[in-house]
Amino acid sequence: MFFLSAISSSLKTLAGGMGHLRRAALAGTLAAALAGCGGGLDMGDLFSDSGAPSGQQAQRPQVPPQPGANSPRVALLLPLSAPGSLGRLAKAMKKSAELAMIDAGTPGITLVVKDTSGTPSGARMAAQAAVGEGSKLILGPLLAGNVKAVRPEAAARGIPVVAFSSQSSVAGNGVYLMSFLPEEEVDNVVRYSASTGKRNIAAMLPQSAYGNIISRAFYESAKRYKVSIPFEERYVRTPTGISAPATRMATRLASPASKADALFFPESPKLLKAAGAAMSAAGFTPGTVKLLGTGLWDSAAIKTTPLAIGGWYAGVEPRLVNYFSSHFQKSYGSRPPRIASLAYDATSLAIALGRGGFSRREIENPEGFQGMNGLFRFRSNGRIQRGLAILEVTPTGPRVVSPAPTRFSGNY
Repeated sequence: MFFLSAISSSLKTLAGGMGHLRRAALAGTLAAALAGCGGGLDMGDLFSDSGAPSGQQAQRPQVPPQPGANSPRVALLLPLSAPGSLGRLAKAMKKSAELAMIDAGTPGITLVVKDTSGTPSGARMAAQAAVGEGSKLILGPLLAGNVKAVRPEAAARGIPVVAFSSQSSVAGNGVYLMSFLPEEEVDNVVRYSASTGKRNIAAMLPQSAYGNIISRAFYESAKRYKVSIPFEERYVRTPTGISAPATRMATRLASPASKADALFFPESPKLLKAAGAAMSAAGFTPGTVKLLGTGLWDSAAIKTTPLAIGGWYAGVEPRLVNYFSSHFQKSYGSRPPRIASLAYDATSLAIALGRGGFSRREIENPEGFQGMNGLFRFRSNGRIQRGLAILEVTPTGPRVVSPAPTRFSGNY
């Protein structure tokens, strides 16, 4: 396995026992040592800053190192000029990529940033410029429609794309997704729940594009891990739309005939609170069945959501999340949006692969990589596979009940 970018011994200490892991031979070299330290179409709070600027000043000039004359070019495509939160996210991702270059010391690649404007036509032009300038790898873009626009431009020259979209349908044929895929979150939490003996899982599923993806993933995982789904409810994603289905779910869970020992409820804290009120009014007591969620639970508000307390979801270990946030804040004076870390890991991956030529064989290294978000690897279909921790919701924040794996095994 590869550790992707160099962050001093403090991060190696944080990563605990990772230092002893065997490192795969990826083109025989590693650009630098990295220490390792929730999602879907409805990204929710992932597109918001995790906190307001702290006023803390950057501790060092944020100037990426000068590349060597013959270093391979890597293009980073982001919607830098897009309005609102999308543009702010893009700027934070650009800083994260630059931070990875700085941490590497001598990255061995030339990182060229291109603005997509957040539109398919802008992404296509950015990709054409990148290809024309000799880029050997494209990082980004962020939005699914933009990824589709970039794909043919890169494919024509055999250039791999490591994009940030969370829509798994855009992966494949040379496009890899460095993102938090909801399917991965579902599979991890269902697998863990089944391993603890919870094999009858009811479901509350939203009527939305995200809900359709989550539903398909849930049924596939249930089949994979021999889990029964005794009943489900679908709901419209509004406080009023969720009320009646939540009441019906509460009644069914309370029935003597119910065999459900868990409830899969992939929803944001705001709507979980609305559902919880309706379920409590119908006589449901939180904690009588284990609640299961997805990356939509990866929010500070979840700890104030009574229905979710004690529930499980799959995600990145908090110590890793906190490390990256602190590292970014010390460098730039403000905390980053959650998914800005994806740009750090993608850039670190580019640095690690740079001396090997960015081949699909190297990108699809089965032993995987350790990044700021933990263990990951790419499947041949372009989708990312992450080794996630299982987190329990508590009033003081998430608690790790099952640590993330340190290597991929037969269970993955």
